[in-house]
Amino acid sequence: MTDLLFLHLILAFAVGGTWVSFATLIAERYGSALGGLVGGLPAISIVSFLFIGLNQGPALASQATAVFPLALSFTMSFLFVYAILSVRGFQSALLGALLVWIGLSTMTALLDLRNLLFSVGVFLPVAGLYFYVFKVKMKLPGVVGAQVVYSFAQAAFRALVGGSIVALAVLSSQLGGPELGGIASSFPAIFSLTLFFTYRARGMALSRALTKPLLVSAGLTAFPYSLLVGDLYPILGVGFGTVVALLCSAPLVALAHFLINVRKI
Repeated sequence: MTDLLFLHLILAFAVGGTWVSFATLIAERYGSALGGLVGGLPAISIVSFLFIGLNQGPALASQATAVFPLALSFTMSFLFVYAILSVRGFQSALLGALLVWIGLSTMTALLDLRNLLFSVGVFLPVAGLYFYVFKVKMKLPGVVGAQVVYSFAQAAFRALVGGSIVALAVLSSQLGGPELGGIASSFPAIFSLTLFFTYRARGMALSRALTKPLLVSAGLTAFPYSLLVGDLYPILGVGFGTVVALLCSAPLVALAHFLINVRKI
């Protein structure tokens, strides 16, 4: 069991490091829309649910999905607070956003709010409200890409930091029960690192502009993916259930791309 968990953490480190490096590269070179689409895809969720299922069984992984939509609404609150506080500077924005996520997640863990209907009932209006504010009230503009040249050291540093934080999030999802597993699966590791590295490279304009496409991408892909896992794992098992869930999610990724990059919502 320990050896298997260690192997899973190594894989999580590799996936997380690669994903963070790739998402930030796309955002900086091709702009906030495509970068937000890539960064919002459910990389951590896929890995976390898969490893919960492999280590603790498909039933427990399915139970972890019950709290995921609620936890994802907290991740969207992270993006919302970051965008609001960005006028005060990066440090205030990131710290405030993380404190909000930690506070909401802690409250959920203490109150044992593992109920799928409740989670979905909270997620849908929260996601809709935040998108409305981003689109209509704040009118966040997109930021185009630029030619950016990376050194090997820069890419390696991003991969190291990203892989470490994602592996830590996955470890938390393995050691806790279904509720903590669902919360950890939505931890904004890739979001926060994408915002951080794009801020360092291109400034607050790009970092802030990423919040809306990140929210849309996660809402259209991570949310339905968790529902698919919750239904498919007990029936098909972990391996086949993951494959089917990914195949079913592919059209949703295409929809997210159409809305974010073609329709420019």
